[in-house]
Amino acid sequence: MGIFREVKTTVYCDICGGYVMGWKSTGRGVSKNSAAYFARQEGCTTGEKVVCKKCRINRSIEKCKLQKKIVIPNKNEESTCLGFKKPFIDEHIEQCKKCIACTSFDWEKELYKTSLDGRRERRRYRNE
Repeated sequence: MGIFREVKTTVYCDICGGYVMGWKSTGRGVSKNSAAYFARQEGCTTGEKVVCKKCRINRSIEKCKLQKKIVIPNKNEESTCLGFKKPFIDEHIEQCKKCIACTSFDWEKELYKTSLDGRRERRRYRNE
């Protein structure tokens, strides 16, 4: 009878305890660095704590200074903030454009920056 090895790697959110992703493989499995990379591609933050995309959005809504000063803006069905717009212009203010909780936030651009292609591109521009 031979020895059989099965490696299971799972990523959970440390705030809500929700399942983010996982792998089950025979042999070597997935390293912690690879699991962290793929979790970041799902919108999570990794480091000491893993925080899922939903918890990140909820935290940024709670910490928003504009909402505390002005009023709570409307939210859509995904519980993301609709943000504050400039007067007389149908465009969000800069602070809302950079906030991950706002609907105007560009998640595709953010995921590209954290991807391997985005990292290579940034390194290339730094070296030139």
